[in-house]
Amino acid sequence: MAMGPGTAANRAANIWTARIIPILLLAIIGYASYAVTKEECIDYLLRPSASSGLQPRTGTAIAILTIFYILLCLLLVSYARLVSTILLNPGVVPRGPQWYVERNQRRKAEKRESEKTVEEDTDSGQGVSAKGTLPDAESYRVQDFWLKDVFVDRVHHCSELNRCVYKMDHFCPWVGGVVSETSFKFFIQFTFWTGVFCFFNVVHISYFLRQRQRHFSDVNVHWILALALSALFLLFGMGMCGSSLEFAFRNTTTIDNYDRRSHVYYIAVHVPYTTFERLTQAQRDSIRWITYPRPPSEQLHLLEDNGANYPQPGSEMPTQQPQDLNGAQQTSAAPTHTQPQRTFAILEAEPGANPYDLGLFNNFKTVMGNSVLEWLSPIHHSPCTQQRPRSPQSSYKMGPLVYKLKKRAGIAEGGDRQRYGGSKGRRKRRRKPASPTETARHEEWHGRRESRSTGESTSQASG
Repeated sequence: MAMGPGTAANRAANIWTARIIPILLLAIIGYASYAVTKEECIDYLLRPSASSGLQPRTGTAIAILTIFYILLCLLLVSYARLVSTILLNPGVVPRGPQWYVERNQRRKAEKRESEKTVEEDTDSGQGVSAKGTLPDAESYRVQDFWLKDVFVDRVHHCSELNRCVYKMDHFCPWVGGVVSETSFKFFIQFTFWTGVFCFFNVVHISYFLRQRQRHFSDVNVHWILALALSALFLLFGMGMCGSSLEFAFRNTTTIDNYDRRSHVYYIAVHVPYTTFERLTQAQRDSIRWITYPRPPSEQLHLLEDNGANYPQPGSEMPTQQPQDLNGAQQTSAAPTHTQPQRTFAILEAEPGANPYDLGLFNNFKTVMGNSVLEWLSPIHHSPCTQQRPRSPQSSYKMGPLVYKLKKRAGIAEGGDRQRYGGSKGRRKRRRKPASPTETARHEEWHGRRESRSTGESTSQASG
């Protein structure tokens, strides 16, 4: 997708800002360390002036410095872990082969333009085909999602990176990039230790600043600035930590929260072929179906519709047509797929229902880990980052909503109740009364479902 010069300039400015601000933060931390160590602990507590009549308070100074630098180390380690993860492993979706095909085309076009000569395309034998495959493509494979038993799109596009990001939360210039599934845990820990560190500084600087005013008539600018900066970043750290913890307990993100009360999830659930046959024979046409892998011809048409180009425009298109389980016939020859075909039911959740909700404590553990040590120390990544590539069930753990939808559709299987936490006797949380706007949205959603079911029943009766 081409970007205008204004958009590209804004994106570049945001990225440069994100690179500069971390340096500024380190400078502020360095100044605060000087103010506390030199101006407060050494010059006031350890070596007070003779005119003040104060005695050295060695124990107090040592206690303040010990706590200060322990908290500072935790803050710096969590910040370093956060920034390094954002820079080295930001959680972007790997590029598909088509991107490499088009990149090579652009490079060849630029080369021909610079040399002002027309060269024959000689790259067709280097792994490039009409399907857009290259041997050096990134590790993304389209089958990585449809080989799961349940999948939901949990990817958002980051305009600053111009990449799609898994479980993106927000782009934060204070930490140098995009906060996503790989770094959200470290972001919470960084803001938490920032708040604790700044709160400690506000308390001891305020106490000794007031005490100092009794013995000295002058105002120490370093104390005032250290107190002001600590108070400012205390508000920032606690505010960001509080909102991030709220999202962790809900298993959502900042982006999800924009329309969380009205957003409708469409969940693809794998259905064994025997179950599919049983439902089609029972004329359960209210369920929408799809099969994977999709035929090559459909994939190429989708790429062309979105402006993709091919190195061989005259190449013969594959003849296999899309297979529609709702009645269309397959007109192609024998399938050429090497992957097994899988059938999915598309289930529609109610507005505001969250398929990732596992309960408050379990939601928290999927982000922060399973022990107090993991919650406080920025060592291990979030468990959800291990779930996505390894689990055959789904990219992220799914909650009772999936079992509820499968049971409603008549496709629940043995073990689903335990697998998705839909056990009997589960206490329902009391929901707040819906606002008039939310009520109207729910009525509109139920009206769409009823009208669709009525239309399908009418068409079956007329047939």
